[in-house]
Amino acid sequence: MKQTKTNMKQTRAVENPSSERQDSSETAVMKKAKQQLMIDEMIQTIQESTGTHNDLVADRIIIQVGDALVWRKPTDDEDILGTAISLMREMAPQNATEAMLATQMIATNEAALMFVSRATSEDQTTEGVDANVLRATRLMRVFMQQAEAMHKLRAKPSQQTLTVEQVNVHHGGQAIVGSVNAPKVEG
Repeated sequence: MKQTKTNMKQTRAVENPSSERQDSSETAVMKKAKQQLMIDEMIQTIQESTGTHNDLVADRIIIQVGDALVWRKPTDDEDILGTAISLMREMAPQNATEAMLATQMIATNEAALMFVSRATSEDQTTEGVDANVLRATRLMRVFMQQAEAMHKLRAKPSQQTLTVEQVNVHHGGQAIVGSVNAPKVEG
């Protein structure tokens, strides 16, 4: 039976050799189309994750996040890329400025955790513990400042503002604090 199928394939190949080449070229075209679709979907995912509209900017930000992963670094490029995209998705930046700040926040957090880990290792000297705790503390302060900056970036522009101007009141004069509406005069 196997030999019959093999003979039939060989007969078809001899009868119409271009059909076998055509099938393989269609398969190659389909593979290439699927690969391009996957690449396009990946680019769109990265752009959505970074809040950017340019694939080069989005790619650069994701690479920077991947490079910033220092504490328990993922083992291969796919893990690094996946972790970087996941971290950016969690930060949910809405534009390039927020994406860059999110990248800095991720890097700061990673470094702070690395120094905390070093400070708590068993073979650490007292001076080493102090130095690593100091570094971690400084980085955690920076992280808090970055978090405040992110909050300000995301704050609604409808926040109320108060303008204070200098008012001079001379001896015997009166001042009113607040808005004053003059009555309408007819005539």
